Amino acid sequence: MKMTHSYNQELVALSVLIATIGAYVALNIVLRIKESLGKNNPVWLLAGAVAMGLGIWSMHFVGMLAMIMPGMTIGYDLGLSVLSVVVAIGASLVAFYLISRVQISLAALILGGISMAVAISGMHYIGMASMEMDARIEWRWDLVALSVFIAGFASFAALGVSLLFRTTQRVTSLHILSSLLMGVAVSGMHYVGMAAADFVGDHNHIPVHHGMMLGTESVAYIVTGTTLTILLVALIASGFARVLVRRSKEARDAINSRDLLLREAQEIAHIGSWERTVDGSQVIMSDEMYNIYGLDKKMKVTTKELLAFSDSSNQEKIRRELQAAIANKRSFNFDHVIRSSDGTAKYVQTRGQVSLNEQGEVVKLFGTTQDITDLKTIERELLKTQAELESRVQQRTADLEQALIREKKAKEEAEKATKAKMTFLANMSHEIRTPMNAILGFAELLTSETLNEEQGEFLGRIQANGTLLLRIIDDILDLSKFEAGKMPIEKSWISYMDVVEEVVSSLSLLAQKKEILIEIETTNELPTSIYSDPVRLRQILVNLIGNAVKFSNKGPIKIRMTSERIDGKFQISTEVQDFGIGISEEGQRQIFQVFGQADTSIIRKFGGTGLGLVLSLHFARALGGNLSLLESKEGVGSTFLFTIVTTDEEHATETATSKVASKAPVTLEDFSGQTVKVLLADDLPDNQILIRRYLKSDNFRVSCANDGFEAVRMASENDFDIILMDVQMPGMDGLEATRVLRAKGYNKPIIALTAHALQEEIEKSLDAGCNAHLTKPIHKSDLLRAIKDSLGGTHDVVKKPDNP
Repeated sequence: MKMTHSYNQELVALSVLIATIGAYVALNIVLRIKESLGKNNPVWLLAGAVAMGLGIWSMHFVGMLAMIMPGMTIGYDLGLSVLSVVVAIGASLVAFYLISRVQISLAALILGGISMAVAISGMHYIGMASMEMDARIEWRWDLVALSVFIAGFASFAALGVSLLFRTTQRVTSLHILSSLLMGVAVSGMHYVGMAAADFVGDHNHIPVHHGMMLGTESVAYIVTGTTLTILLVALIASGFARVLVRRSKEARDAINSRDLLLREAQEIAHIGSWERTVDGSQVIMSDEMYNIYGLDKKMKVTTKELLAFSDSSNQEKIRRELQAAIANKRSFNFDHVIRSSDGTAKYVQTRGQVSLNEQGEVVKLFGTTQDITDLKTIERELLKTQAELESRVQQRTADLEQALIREKKAKEEAEKATKAKMTFLANMSHEIRTPMNAILGFAELLTSETLNEEQGEFLGRIQANGTLLLRIIDDILDLSKFEAGKMPIEKSWISYMDVVEEVVSSLSLLAQKKEILIEIETTNELPTSIYSDPVRLRQILVNLIGNAVKFSNKGPIKIRMTSERIDGKFQISTEVQDFGIGISEEGQRQIFQVFGQADTSIIRKFGGTGLGLVLSLHFARALGGNLSLLESKEGVGSTFLFTIVTTDEEHATETATSKVASKAPVTLEDFSGQTVKVLLADDLPDNQILIRRYLKSDNFRVSCANDGFEAVRMASENDFDIILMDVQMPGMDGLEATRVLRAKGYNKPIIALTAHALQEEIEKSLDAGCNAHLTKPIHKSDLLRAIKDSLGGTHDVVKKPDNP
């Protein structure tokens, strides 16, 4: 009688779940096989086969336990059940072995699919045969064939999915889909196979039990729990393995990347790395080492073979270096020349170290060899260039030294020329001033005599031309001083307005004769006192205002002054405007040149040397300012601008103001009631006569000495009140005589008389011991004042007169 049966739905669902989980775990392990493809990894093959086979068997066994036949007790033969497990695992092992191969042919794939389908079907029907019950099984062969087909489909699906894992990037989604497909396929094969069996009750059939019998619902859950536990452990192990494989792959990729970068760096820098044994029988080289030596990268080389690329001298050098490094256990570094396999000579640099074992013994040598041929070429070029540069520098240095020598000689020649010029000018000044002293002196004496109008006119012309001649000499000397850089600037606190008014007063007589009015204007308040050189200011103003008067026939002449405070200092600007003859454009380009005039007719008509404006420009710049021509037009007039920069009196350390007021003249009457004994030392009779005439009075007793020797003797033997000492005399000059007298303790006043007008000559006189210095031509009033000042003060006071 055919028996009816039903299924425990919970166990059915459980069987499908087991099949799906088993497939998932198995496919997860397949991924490990994929990642280790090409490597011998039997552990993962076995683990995958166990996971797949155990999953299929557990699904089959739970599915059989899910079948319920009323009134029928079903048991399972343990031996056959174990056999079915072995068959399931073996079938899975065959499949995984096939997919673990690098190359899989179509025949192998078909064979693997058929063998796995037969094994799975065999596992199923062996499991069916292990059933022990009071019934027999009648098979429906069409369903049996269908179940075998489904088993084959599951097998091919498993193998196909495994192959897809090799190439796909969508692993997760394919993994889940494949697990569901295989779970359904395996479950479908099982339940179709169960449906192929008709159970017919047979009470005469007495089952023969061999070994242990299985067959309770509890056993189904135990098997399920055990299987799931095994699969979970396999899944966790697979996950850990996957992490380890990924990290290993990342490490390999990093190493490969570094190796690639290292190879590229070595190729760029032409540096090859190597490692060799102590005896040199084996050398491991990088690709760049092969490139440097021009060798085939497949060749195995020794140290001896590498040495063959160097000549004998280099070979011996390399051996010594390596032997010393091994003996002393130190690093090494040396250059040598090799000839590569193509015959090209190369300069290489080898650096290396020794490797020691735990006992401190040298076990190998390793290092680098760099092709430095290009560096050597550059080095040679640099040395060549350096040699050329050094040669050029030496040549240039020699040229510069010669130029410096020439410049020094030229400077010395210029200094000699300047000194010679200054000496010549000083001598010329002396030679001119000496006769002019007599000319102007006697002319001055004649002014005190009664003369007719014509005689007075002649005398005035003599004095005017003599004074002009002296002014020309002074201008030439001043210009020479500027060119030699010896023009002294002596500043003091003065009133600028007083200086201007004094100059205007001195020129007013000439202006009145030409009926020209001189007007002074100030646009703002000038400082009460300034710190400047009164002598140079006077010279500038005399030149500018004097030219305005000289070159004008109508007035007025306007003097406009203004001041501006800049950074704690005052800039005083003075404009001198006239309405005279004006200056042509050509003349404007020459007026500040030495000996320059607007044109030659100026010289013929008005006289002059053209030095006045040049000197005034020098003086103005020496005082921190400037002199310029603002505007000029022929027949209309000219305007000059003169500026100086001076310290404000608020910033002065001394506030005393010395005004430039003229002192009252000294006359013979000032010595009334006195008897002054004077020793005049001068070798020229004209000067002796002139000085005697200047001092012709009952108050003076004048004795004369013709040279320095006579002056020293007479001063020592007589009690003179004052000595007038000419500087230039034959035999012993005046300065030497003065020094001799001072050395003897003579302390009476000594006034130097000389035709030298240079400042250094004045300083020489004072340094020699003179109390004062008078420059020829000597005016009577100046002489009398010098005598009065010298007698009125202490005898050791040194007094410098104003510059002429």
